[in-house]
Amino acid sequence: MKKLTSIILFLFLISSSISIAQDGALKKANAYFENFAYIDAINAYEKITRNGNGTLEVYQNLADSYFFNSDFESAAKWYQEMINTNEEISFEHYFRAAQSFKYLKNYDLANSFMKKLLSTSTNDSRINRLMTNPDYLEDIKNQSGRYAIVNLEENSLFTDFAPSFYKNQLVFSSAREKGKVFDQKNKWTKQPYLELFNSYIKDNGSLSVPLKFSKKINTRLHESTSTFTKDHKTVYFTRNNFLNLKLKKDSIDVNRLKIFKATLNDKLKWDTIEELPFNNDHYSVAHPALSPDGKKLYFASDMPGGCGMSDLYVVSIQEDGSFGEPQNLGTEINTEGRDTFPFVSETGMLYFASDGHLGLGGLDIFVVKLEDEQKEVYNVGEPINSSADDVTFIIDDTTHKGYFSSNRPGGKGDDDIYSLVEITPLITKCDGSIKGTAIDEDSGSLLTNATIEIKDEEGKVLYTGKTDDNGAFFKKVDCNDKTYVITVTKEDFDPMVKKIIVTRKDPNPSKTLKLKNNAPEKGVDLAKLLNLQPIYFASNKALILGKTAKELDKVITYMKEYPTIRIEIGSHTDSRGSDSYNMKLSTKRAITTANYIISKGIDNSRVKSRGYGETVLKNRCGNRVKCSKEEHAKNRRSEFIVIDN
Repeated sequence: MKKLTSIILFLFLISSSISIAQDGALKKANAYFENFAYIDAINAYEKITRNGNGTLEVYQNLADSYFFNSDFESAAKWYQEMINTNEEISFEHYFRAAQSFKYLKNYDLANSFMKKLLSTSTNDSRINRLMTNPDYLEDIKNQSGRYAIVNLEENSLFTDFAPSFYKNQLVFSSAREKGKVFDQKNKWTKQPYLELFNSYIKDNGSLSVPLKFSKKINTRLHESTSTFTKDHKTVYFTRNNFLNLKLKKDSIDVNRLKIFKATLNDKLKWDTIEELPFNNDHYSVAHPALSPDGKKLYFASDMPGGCGMSDLYVVSIQEDGSFGEPQNLGTEINTEGRDTFPFVSETGMLYFASDGHLGLGGLDIFVVKLEDEQKEVYNVGEPINSSADDVTFIIDDTTHKGYFSSNRPGGKGDDDIYSLVEITPLITKCDGSIKGTAIDEDSGSLLTNATIEIKDEEGKVLYTGKTDDNGAFFKKVDCNDKTYVITVTKEDFDPMVKKIIVTRKDPNPSKTLKLKNNAPEKGVDLAKLLNLQPIYFASNKALILGKTAKELDKVITYMKEYPTIRIEIGSHTDSRGSDSYNMKLSTKRAITTANYIISKGIDNSRVKSRGYGETVLKNRCGNRVKCSKEEHAKNRRSEFIVIDN
């Protein structure tokens, strides 16, 4: 009994020692994590999991440590372990899991994670975007292939990113060691701190040997994203909260990012370094980008009151160099995720990186035209974007050449800079129009009240309307190389169908649409056109008989179908009987025929009548010429000649 008690006590002491050791390991790992020492945190958490002590907290923090270091493949592994615990998981962790599985191009699984969040929140724009556009990968595919990219030879084995244009040079940020060992390394990534470098841009887009940009600007901590004024005398750049050899931290011992400004002195050296007035020790303000006119500065910040982890802002630069109040760019652009690294091109296109808009994984590059009222945001597509982090995009709108950075597989280092050439423009919503005028092909007269129908390439009717008093019509359409089918119809005219292609180069085509009048031409005999049977009258009479009425009804129907035509009814006799008698008889028959037609609803202004007697014979059977009954019958006829159409 005493021996058993000793064994139980011994096992209890061992268990207690293990528990204390486990608690100590977890506290140490959590301390690394909370101080953003993610590489140390990864090693500590993985040691815990190897000992079989993984928990929801361990898996989440381990996955997050990989996620924040952009190792999405490893992050996906541990987010899956997190999900396998079947415990309640936060919104953001599901979102990060989705982003990590996008890196593995498992988009179905990633999207399923996002859809699971729909029951958690219906207000998150990231979910709403997916539910509104579940086929977003097709949209990205449509934008893809518009760029040619090249990994620069000048990339190092470390981080190279944040390119910016400066004169005929490229200024960028790099953690390259330049052949010596750095004592100071970033605890987040265990890489050397970033500094600004500059290289001359060669004609083919490659760079000269990089040199440190400025001893005065570069410090022992981070310097990154930069932007220059048009006169090249002022630079705005990102740096850790470090000025005059003083390092500042916030209340939780975090050294934040700030935007600084430097100017060239008389000796053409960068000098007078000062931080911008809207910086703050308690949140980051970073990644400046000037507007083309230099009157606005765009930047990213996690300041309170934003939409997500980091938002894009703009601040006015006054003529005296002072600044206005920063303004959030709004929910059309900013999301609950990370929206960062802005760049504004000469044509007013805002490029930025985001993981909150629908993308391929990690941070993708997006673009929006700042002047557009709708602020439609577009993913620029592959090969600029990948399933990894793609950031810091810049482009010269004149040459269509530029640069961006990515940590995609196959690079030389952690983040690499790629040169780019834009081959075809962004496919955006393009407001074009179709203008047209319908005219009579023969007379050139305007056709009012003609019916216009416009269909798209799939046959969907986009518009139905009438031409106005000037024979014109107008319809706004999409001008992205779209083909539209226009059908024009009008009474008395043959329908006309025409294809019109609306392109960005010709977004507002104007066409003259000529319709052929299908009313019978002047001089046409409706008796022949309608293949009428002979019009019979009782001998020496002008009465309309039953068979005659049926044939005349065909003429009436035709005249109602073509309400613009006017006819002359010509009645002819053969040569038997006196000339005067035949003239009187034919005139009576013509009048009787006209009266019948008028009585059936045809306006009397459209019908003339004339008796020709035997003056217009069809053959030789004139007076005193012996002919057969059949030959004489050919001369007895009624004609319905079109005199106006």
